Amino acid sequence: MVNAGVEPNVHTYGALIDGCARAGQVAKAFGAYGIMRSKNVKPDRVVFNALITACGQSGAVDRAFDVLAEMGAETQPIDPDHITVGALMKACANAGQVDRAREVYKMIHQYNIKGTPEVYTIAISCCSQTGDWEFACSVYGDMTSKGVVPDEMFLSALIDAAGHAEKLDAAFEILQKARVQGIHVGIVSYSSLMEACSNSKNWQKALELYLKSMKIKQTVSTVNALITALCDGDQLQKAVEVLVDMKGLGFSPNSITYSLLLVASEKKDDLEAGLMLLSQAKKDGICPNLVMCRCIIGMCLRRFQEACTLGEPVLSFDSGRSQINNECWFNAAIDVLSQVLGCLQLPYDASLKNRLIENLGVSCDTSGCSNLCSLIDGFGEYDPRAFSLIEEAASLGIVPCVSFKQSPIVVDARNLQTHTAEVYLLTVLKGLKHRLAAGAKLPNINILLPVEKTQFLSPKGEKTINLAGRVSQAISALLRRLGLQYQGNESYGKIRINGLTLRRWFQPKLASPFSGKPGDWSSSQSRLGKEIIHQQRDIRTGNLSLE
Repeated sequence: MVNAGVEPNVHTYGALIDGCARAGQVAKAFGAYGIMRSKNVKPDRVVFNALITACGQSGAVDRAFDVLAEMGAETQPIDPDHITVGALMKACANAGQVDRAREVYKMIHQYNIKGTPEVYTIAISCCSQTGDWEFACSVYGDMTSKGVVPDEMFLSALIDAAGHAEKLDAAFEILQKARVQGIHVGIVSYSSLMEACSNSKNWQKALELYLKSMKIKQTVSTVNALITALCDGDQLQKAVEVLVDMKGLGFSPNSITYSLLLVASEKKDDLEAGLMLLSQAKKDGICPNLVMCRCIIGMCLRRFQEACTLGEPVLSFDSGRSQINNECWFNAAIDVLSQVLGCLQLPYDASLKNRLIENLGVSCDTSGCSNLCSLIDGFGEYDPRAFSLIEEAASLGIVPCVSFKQSPIVVDARNLQTHTAEVYLLTVLKGLKHRLAAGAKLPNINILLPVEKTQFLSPKGEKTINLAGRVSQAISALLRRLGLQYQGNESYGKIRINGLTLRRWFQPKLASPFSGKPGDWSSSQSRLGKEIIHQQRDIRTGNLSLE
């Protein structure tokens, strides 16, 4: 623009500063302002408002007030408008300076600003943080006295302020008064009122509001607020009924919904309801989070401890060894175990694996570069602590124990989940690695995998074929990443790893630190080689001094 000979004016700089403010680029906004001053272009109120907004978004509250001072220091002082006041209050609120925001609000009276619903909404939102209902009412009175008609966002903020001040009856009166005045009341206002009921722990009012607002399209957050109120009021059964209604309304619950319900089920120690909710969450595609897992584990643990205290039989010796014989505890434990192991999985990153190998201080033979994953703790796939967890699970009978005495070794992953199956196999490989180091001969490994049957229509009629399940695909992908060759096809439900293949994989060919040119050595290998050479020379010359 400048190169073309077109001089920017105040509107150009105003648009540039506003763009920088929206992008959060405060430094660039003030840079443009400095250029504007150097070009002797007088800023207007729009420019100053944009600068104050930029300061508010970055948390530079004091700088925002400096800009306000500059407005009054102009040759012809520029009075603030409702946008200025709103931007300053928002900056103070974002920085947690609520008292300062109230002082800014007084500028509305000082400069006789009528304002818009937006600036009053910002003022109401500020007092919501402290639950100052008296200030909220005064703002509402100022708004009506100046003839400004409240919109739904203002009503929502006012109801929210009433909820934080525990003035639930006042919140309902606001909604009723808005209806009488013909103001549009939509889902935003109902959501705020539901949140107010939830904050006040009044499940009766929340349920009443929910039934009255059925004609209005609900949102997940609104129903979650209702469920929160019901769960806080020890109304788990009603909360579960709302969950069923929620699906009937055409939208799906989220992880927050199920977390609230599971916390309530743990509070009531209702394991049956908790397991039902966990199962339903999986069907809805919700991945169990930490809160949900803790609730289930806590209830299972209490059941187990109660059974032990009462002397009830909790062990079974049918398999020849002691195992917990409660399917409920057993299935819940397997489910949670897989999720915990998933948290210990290393990312699929080639650079990370290369770094792990570099930390070993070895390199593979260039004549036939081998996969060095077998030398890494955890084989570069999982944190080594995952092995301790799976070994503990095996001792408790949650996963089957593998006998290293039989040949071939059978690894049954048909009833395991993905992460459990992967760490289970890696733990077997770890045990075989130790046996090889002790001089034992390695047997073959047979891995039993789950398969899924599916039907398809062919020219010769309907046929049934076997497909590899997710666990089977995960195991085969794991072996490929490790560079460990296997025979068979996972879609057949069984693959085999040869003992000789295992031996070669555990003992990759490493490059000698003394091979090649000395200049090719790494610094650590060079130092080690020189130290060994010096020690050998000292031994030959009889110099056995430790110095």
